Amino acid sequence: MMTEFPNQIIIETTAFCTQRCIHCAHKTLERKKGHMDMHLYKKIIDEIAVESPGSEVWMTYYGEALVLKYKLFYMIHYAKKRGLTRVFLNTNGMLLDKEMSEMILDSGLDRFIISMDGFSKEVYEKIRVGGKYEVVLNNALQFLKMLKERKGACPKFEMQFSVMKENEHEVQAFNEFWESKGAYVKNRPKASWAGRISAPNLDPNRERVPCKWALNHGAILWDGSLVACGVDSEGLYTAGNVSEFTIKEIWNTTHKAFRQTHLDKRWQDLPEVCKGCMDWQTTERNYLKPKD
Repeated sequence: MMTEFPNQIIIETTAFCTQRCIHCAHKTLERKKGHMDMHLYKKIIDEIAVESPGSEVWMTYYGEALVLKYKLFYMIHYAKKRGLTRVFLNTNGMLLDKEMSEMILDSGLDRFIISMDGFSKEVYEKIRVGGKYEVVLNNALQFLKMLKERKGACPKFEMQFSVMKENEHEVQAFNEFWESKGAYVKNRPKASWAGRISAPNLDPNRERVPCKWALNHGAILWDGSLVACGVDSEGLYTAGNVSEFTIKEIWNTTHKAFRQTHLDKRWQDLPEVCKGCMDWQTTERNYLKPKD
């Protein structure tokens, strides 16, 4: 289905990260890293507020947004002040101290996700290199406590677990623990980041279908490049730059032709970053509600 504006806009508020996870290609990122300029960010938010305030807006793409500290709070607050109704943030949780938790709770954020990917210290620290298990665990539990104390306040809080061979034996324990603590839980399959990471869970013989990543995502890098999708981590396909054009202009010209190629199943005509990519298999999610 073609839309005149993306249902999901992923904004790379920063391209810097604090971890070197084994299931992420950030550690070998070749493109230049930076923080998004505030004028560019406001231009993006202002357009979304006019065109589609109900679209999902993710406040991070290929970086750890909490490194922005007070600037991130201002960014979220600005988006909410402009009338956006679905502002989301995911984090690795390392920098989520009490002050940052208070800022997130005060910002008006609608959905907040911590990616942990391990139930035990051994498994977590093997996967999330540079992360400290006790720090993230305590930060997540502290945030949950603060959220409950506010009684009904936003955001919806989730713990995320990316399933891979290194941690698949801990999925049930992870799910049951965080459900019992009052968090939503999301399990997602490991992605290859457009072939940059080995993902044996993806089947090269599976019949290909049009990619939901490509059809739904307006993924914008920190420099304004609107790229192929949410897994084009290197920005190897650029439909245009939102500092020069509007999102809607790019979405309905260059990116529309790109999406039509997917819908027509003309796989041989796709950009190189898409041709061998199997991440279209990773769009399914398993969601669990809290037990209390």
